[in-house]
Amino acid sequence: MTPSNSGPTPSFLWDLDGTLLDTYPAIDGALQDALAALGRPTELTALVPLTRVTLGHAIGTLAARLGLEEDALWQAHGQAEARRSGQFAPPMPYACEVMTEVRARGALNLVVTHRDREGAIVRLQAAGLWPLVDDLISVSDGYARKPDPAMFLAAMDRHALKPAGCLAVGDRELDIRAAHDAGIPAALLVTPGANLAVEAEYMLPDLKALLGVLNTDLPA
Repeated sequence: MTPSNSGPTPSFLWDLDGTLLDTYPAIDGALQDALAALGRPTELTALVPLTRVTLGHAIGTLAARLGLEEDALWQAHGQAEARRSGQFAPPMPYACEVMTEVRARGALNLVVTHRDREGAIVRLQAAGLWPLVDDLISVSDGYARKPDPAMFLAAMDRHALKPAGCLAVGDRELDIRAAHDAGIPAALLVTPGANLAVEAEYMLPDLKALLGVLNTDLPA
């Protein structure tokens, strides 16, 4: 691919779950199993708008809506998730291609995630993406969770980057808010059925669209 943008390629600050890795089928499936185990079978279509905010939001909302104890739902979810242990999520379509292109253009692939460092690395290795990651910033480093911008600010500081030289890519409202609070333009990977009240500089139907973004000038 021949670059046609007039400026340098931005470094990408990637979210992990739901952006680089297709984790939502497992998240939704474990929650659906937990609800069924508690006698509250629920259609997946009712879970999608909730889990795309956060899992905690989904569990809190569903517990209140269905008359369940929140702690009981968390416990049932943990048990359902344990039964799925060892089933690592595949990479999202075109994640490898976009990361490879970013690297080929001399920019960085930085992962900014709520997952603990060890768990994130294991999952990236299983998906075949770890060799394309230049650095990983996680809550294991002591930073606050998104939408706090601390992890984005730390990533820029660590690699001497300016906000205008970065692009944050995520699939949830908190990803975009954290990026914007750090002054970074953002691309939102839109999940069908998830109604998010946030606007990003780029609204992506899939990660393939980022190959087109790489050939445009980023917003100032």
